[in-house]
Amino acid sequence: MQDLDRALKELFQSFGGGLTQRLAGAPAREWLNVELPQTVAPRVDLVAWLEDGSLFHLEFQSSNDTAMAERMLEYYALLLRRHHRPPLQTVLYIGNEKLRMPGGLDHPRLKYSYDLADAGEFDAEELLRSSNAGENVLAILCRAPEAGVRVRRVVERLSKVEGEDRKRALRLLLVLSVVRGLAGQVFEEVRHMSVLIDPMQDEFCRELYQKGRTEAAGAFLLSVLAQRFGALPGWAEAKVRAAKEEQLSGWNDRVLQAGSLEELLGRP
Repeated sequence: MQDLDRALKELFQSFGGGLTQRLAGAPAREWLNVELPQTVAPRVDLVAWLEDGSLFHLEFQSSNDTAMAERMLEYYALLLRRHHRPPLQTVLYIGNEKLRMPGGLDHPRLKYSYDLADAGEFDAEELLRSSNAGENVLAILCRAPEAGVRVRRVVERLSKVEGEDRKRALRLLLVLSVVRGLAGQVFEEVRHMSVLIDPMQDEFCRELYQKGRTEAAGAFLLSVLAQRFGALPGWAEAKVRAAKEEQLSGWNDRVLQAGSLEELLGRP
């Protein structure tokens, strides 16, 4: 999650004009480095002064957190105390599960709300038509159909970006693509199109691609095991998820011949 948080922060700070306008209603004038007291919350994700003078707080979330509203209320109070301005707050949800978090609190003596934006529900076509590279990258998080076609179109759009912005945007695309299980496709499209970044020469990209390959091999094995042996016990699923790619490859080669989970994976 740390890599993902860093990538999203860089995406908004580097290409955030259109992105911030989309979520907050105005572009960012200045991003702030805000660290709150550690007794309550160590650091918010992003805070900016907007062009219209508003204070904007953006938080990224990759899973449904039952305590999200309480956290956002803490951030609201601390930002208000520090900047003497009520912040406009948005949680950008990038998870794969359906968004189930509430957008505020309704207590007898307190009514509080913030905006919730689900990146998966954004209009992929609109993002791909944008001239803003950050919005093109964000299209990878949409849950629109035909993911393979969308991957190709995102990489094609970014191939037209000039200078260092192109390399930065492509690396951020690789990070975000892991969320939707598309890292392998993005990696191959980047290599195929030769868009001034060779992923195999970039240590970060190599590690990311290897992680994507390992996750894909593990997901395939779990699927086959469930078909052969029914609902899997926790120990078997944990063992598969913790395995390295070479071990997963060996198990995948032998899975159809194995007579039991224990024979294939070993004892719990």
